[in-house]
Amino acid sequence: MIEQDGKRFNCCESTIMKVNEKHPLDGFGRGVMRATSNMGGGGAGWGSACGAVTGGVMAFGLAMGTNGDESPEEFTATRDKMREYTQEFLKAFEERWGHINCFDLLGVDTRTPEGKAKHEENKAKGLYYCEDFVQWAAEKVLDIFEEKGI
Repeated sequence: MIEQDGKRFNCCESTIMKVNEKHPLDGFGRGVMRATSNMGGGGAGWGSACGAVTGGVMAFGLAMGTNGDESPEEFTATRDKMREYTQEFLKAFEERWGHINCFDLLGVDTRTPEGKAKHEENKAKGLYYCEDFVQWAAEKVLDIFEEKGI
């Protein structure tokens, strides 16, 4: 995770920040940071798609997305290409880590007091892999960008 100025950024924020450091993303800034600030823990701690995954997906959108002012043909072609590359990332993440959902990756339901306690216990034992997910996701996005000439 990225830590700056006494703040620890979540998985989504950290992933997109790491990508942006190496490959400046169009539109990255305050609005993106506000949107990503609620995506940690699988979306506000809900345990759905891992924040490292959603950060990676958002990076593809910022790098390749549509604005809505394209011709219908360009709009569709751009989205199809973006989805192809994003799905390549998602497939690779799932193959590497076994899942893309936060609860499945962590092995606990952090919405419950018991799950939160187990999660904290796992972190204390060094069984907390979110840092690895973030680093891997950012590197994979950057690898795909380089491979595809984005």
